Amino acid sequence: MLWRLRTLFFYLTLSIFTIICFSIFYIPIRFFKVRYSFKYKIAIVFSYSFIWLVRVICGLKYNVSGLEKLPKEPSIVLANHQSFWDNVFMQLIIPEHSWILKRELFKIPFFGWGLKMVDPIAVDRQDSLSVKQILREGQIKLQNGLWLIIFPESTRLKPDQITKFKPSAVKLASIAKVPIVLMAHNAGVYWPKGFWIKKSGTIQVKIIGVIQAASIEENDVRRITEQVQEVINAEKQILFENATKLVA
Repeated sequence: MLWRLRTLFFYLTLSIFTIICFSIFYIPIRFFKVRYSFKYKIAIVFSYSFIWLVRVICGLKYNVSGLEKLPKEPSIVLANHQSFWDNVFMQLIIPEHSWILKRELFKIPFFGWGLKMVDPIAVDRQDSLSVKQILREGQIKLQNGLWLIIFPESTRLKPDQITKFKPSAVKLASIAKVPIVLMAHNAGVYWPKGFWIKKSGTIQVKIIGVIQAASIEENDVRRITEQVQEVINAEKQILFENATKLVA
C-alpha cells in the first residue's frame, strides 16, 4: 500500500507540473510560429523534471554505459520498449531528435497535447500505409539534422518477452544513408507496462554499438533487421537477468 501511495504521489506531482508547463507554453506554441529548437528545449525541461521526480519520489535511478559510442552525425536509435520511462528518458542522452510513436498517445490529456506540438512522426499501426509515412517523414527529419528514436518492437513488452522486429527502421537507415545505434535497457523490471511503478532500483541502459551506413547499404534490410533483433534481445536478456539477481 505504501509503495502504491508513492506511485500515486508521483503521478499527482507530475500532473500538476505538466498542467503548469502546458498552461505557460501552449498559447505561444499553438498560435505563433515557434522554432523547433525552442519547442525541443521545453521537451528537455519536461523530460529532466520527469526523471528527477520519479527518482526522488519512487527511488527509480538509472545508469548508462557506452555513451562514447554515439556517432557525431544524425542517426537512428533502435531500442527495446518496456516502459513509459524509456519514452521520456531518451531526451537525456540522445542529441536533438524526433520520435516515431503511436498516434494514440496524442489522446493523453496535457501530455499528449504537448507531445503533438513537437511534431513527432505519429503513425496508426493498423494503417498499411504507416511504413510509407515513416520512410517519407523520417528522411525529412534526418535531412533536417535530427536523430530519430524508433522502438522496432512497436509496443511495450515484458522484460523477458520478445517479438519480431519491424524492418521499417533499417529500411529508413538504408535510404537515408545514416548509422543505426543499438540500445538495450531493463526499465520494465522496475516500471512495467501499465499504471503502477513496481519497485525502486537502478535501470541499466546500454549503448551496445553502431552499424555504419556503408554496412547497411551493402546488406539486405531484413537480414540486418534480424541481426539487430538478435543483438538487442540478447543484451536485454542479460540486463534482465542481472536485475533479477540483484533483487534476489
